[in-house]
Parts: sequence; C-alpha cells; structure tokens
Amino acid sequence: MCIGFSLENKTMQNTKIIGYVSAIIATVLLGALGIFVRNISANGYVITLARLGFGLVFLIIFLFFKGEIKNIKATQYSFPLLATGILLAATSICYINAINDIPLASAVFLLYLGPFIAVGMAAIFLKERLTLRNGVLLCFAFLGFLFLLEFKFSFTPNGAKGYLWGVGAAICYALYITFNRKIPQEIPALTRSFYQLLFGTITIMPLFDASFLRVTAIDMWWLIAIGFFQGFLAFSLIILALKYLKAVEFGTIAYVEPLVASLIGFALYSERLTMLQCIGCAIIFLGGMIRVVTGKD
Repeated sequence: MCIGFSLENKTMQNTKIIGYVSAIIATVLLGALGIFVRNISANGYVITLARLGFGLVFLIIFLFFKGEIKNIKATQYSFPLLATGILLAATSICYINAINDIPLASAVFLLYLGPFIAVGMAAIFLKERLTLRNGVLLCFAFLGFLFLLEFKFSFTPNGAKGYLWGVGAAICYALYITFNRKIPQEIPALTRSFYQLLFGTITIMPLFDASFLRVTAIDMWWLIAIGFFQGFLAFSLIILALKYLKAVEFGTIAYVEPLVASLIGFALYSERLTMLQCIGCAIIFLGGMIRVVTGKD
C-alpha cells in the first residue's frame, strides 16, 4: 500500500514538472510577441488569424508526420474544447481593441487580471483549493507585474469603451484557463490543441477583410513564423500545461510573459529598464522559481 502511494506521488510530481516546463516555455514564446508585431505591417486581426490559422496548419503537419492524425476523432469533441477555442480568439480580439482605445499599460494591466479571476472561478466551479502559499505566490507575481508597469496604468472616462474591451480580455482569459481545466484528462494534449486552434480560427475568420490582400512577402514570412512559434508551439504548450496545473499554479507562471517582453525590449530594442522595472523582473523571476521548486501543494 505504501509502495502504491509512493508511485502515485511520484507520478503527480512528474506531471507537475511537465506542466511547469510547458508553461515556462510557452510564456517565454508568447513574451516574444513584440518581435513579430514590430516586423509585421498587417493589423491585429490578420496577426491573430495567422497565429491560429497557421498554427493549426503546422499542428496538422506535425500530427501527419507522427502518424497521429487518425487519432483526432469527433468522438473526443466536448463543449469545453469548443469554448476554449472561441475564448482563445476572443481574448486576442478584446485585447487588440483595448490597445487601440486606451494606453498600453492599462490594457496590459486589465488583461493580466485574468489569472486572478481564473483562480476565483476555479475555486467556485472546479473546487480547486487555494492554499495560503499559492495565494501568496500569485500575489507576489502580480506585485512584480505592477512594478514592471511602474504603477503607471490609468483610468479615464474618455476610454470607457477601451476599458470594457480590456475587462472583456481579462474575463475571456480567465474563462480560457478555467475551461481548459474542465476538459477530460483522457483527451490528449495534441487533440485539445487541434480543436482549440480549429475553433479559434473559425471564430476569427468572419473578421477577415481585404487588409489581408495587402500583406507583403516579408509580412507573410513573419506571419508564418508567428503561426509556428506562437500558434503551434506556444498554445500547444499552454494547453499541455493547463492539463496538469491548477489555475493558481499556471497563473503564477503566466506573469513570466510580461517579464520576457520587457527583457526583449531592453536587449533587442534598447528600451530602458528603470529601477522599478528591474525590481519587478526580479520579483517575478523569484516568484516563478519558488513556485516551480516548491512544486506540489
């Protein structure tokens, strides 16, 4: 009996490691979004369509060469898979519209309320227990995020529509995290990725307009790259991570994304990092390390 308990405990630790490694790699890839955006002249809707659409194409190619395309079955379809696909696209759409209407810092702040909201949703709907340590680490990561923003986000009556888009992005992000946790464990991660990218692409396609016809050859290479690195790799890894991590565990690691974005801006685009932002980087990194090292509850 003790041996059985030990093996089960070992298996849980291994799945946590898989979840954390997947989450960290995914957030690093997503944090590099600025590299792609700054090299693509197309609008946000075209970029989103490329992330999801090309991501789906690369996933199909990957499944084909692995001989696993036949494992994608309609019988594995479920409502959470449909919902997460739609939410994946909706989060991006709301975030893009928020950025267009309000200061970037405010839009980013609202988006990253998502992990906090997800923790509350998971506690209510999924009965996921929030321990004191998990709560402290999540707040620690969020504090570092506020330092990265230098507490400069602002709310003015003139940007009411933009703030609503920002709140919508946060809620969609939170629902995306929560619904991923409701997908049955027996459904493989790649099957989850396939359906989410498929439904996400279908969701964004009605917003497709003539602007895509003005995409340059250089843009197309960057759009294909964003589809591979973010649509295929990053989203597939997030889906894998959410299969094994609780909402609060993933939420803590999610704040690595703005950390990576800040460091890329500093390293590649000579964007200055203030003392407050350096402190924020250190807080997020330390919180993430503690989260991974302490592992299980």
